[in-house]
Amino acid sequence: MATSKTLLLLANKLGIAEEGKLLSKAAELERLLQMKLTAGNNLTDTSRIVICLDLAATIYGADLDHKTAIKYSGLKGPTYTSSKKMVENLLELNNDKLTVSSLCLNFQCNGVKGLAENILQDIQKTTKMELDMTLPQYACMAVYQACRINKIKLPKSKMVEKSRLKLGQWSKLEAEWAKIIDEKFAVVMKRGRPAKVKVVDDEKAMDIDTSPKKEIVIERKVESYEDWKRRMLEQAYKELEVLENERKIKKSVTRLSIHEESLRRSPRKTPIKSPQKTPQKFSPYKGPRKDGVIRLVFPKDF
Repeated sequence: MATSKTLLLLANKLGIAEEGKLLSKAAELERLLQMKLTAGNNLTDTSRIVICLDLAATIYGADLDHKTAIKYSGLKGPTYTSSKKMVENLLELNNDKLTVSSLCLNFQCNGVKGLAENILQDIQKTTKMELDMTLPQYACMAVYQACRINKIKLPKSKMVEKSRLKLGQWSKLEAEWAKIIDEKFAVVMKRGRPAKVKVVDDEKAMDIDTSPKKEIVIERKVESYEDWKRRMLEQAYKELEVLENERKIKKSVTRLSIHEESLRRSPRKTPIKSPQKTPQKFSPYKGPRKDGVIRLVFPKDF
């Protein structure tokens, strides 16, 4: 894996430039950290690389001066400690190491454990680059390929999530491994069950009971016409009596409801209209008389 110039320079200042595996691990952690960090983080490129070198040194047990790391990271002591803890949580370095056994146990596919371990060893021998097989993506891919060979379905999304890779990176790694694995591990015994054949012994076949079966005679009791007639009439009378009782109950309920409704209503009072008097028309000069003669009320001016 190619390492950046900044990483090599900082590793030289920290005194761990000669550790090849450690530098590769730090570069791998730094690449994973770039994918998981959000835009609002306060880590600079230098502080991020120093923290990754510190974590890689812890994994491989290399000596690294903590004060020197804080100095070159450009952070204060408490800030460096909290940032390192944050990076550990993002990269899930505090969790237990992901192995083939734990994956098989988690996905309930213990039958492919041996094949997955063989695939992991063969890939490590075949590839020209030096790979860190402790990284989770390799264990996940080995188990996934072993299940593919044995035609066992696994949830691919969960496997990609545990590998800590993006889907594109997973697809690229899957294509690379599939070419190598199909050449060496593709021959697998097909599992199947033989068809069940029912065998009948000759002796048992000869012991078949050929005696005629006895007919079962069922005697039916015939009811006389008079009994049937009496029974049907009694049943009809009972049904009529039930219907009559129901009708009476409904009628009484209806009467009761009508009576209650009439009690709720108040008597309507019709207002008595007073007779209207026809207005009489009077003239200021004329007044009515009984004999039909018009009488002047006011004298005229002559």
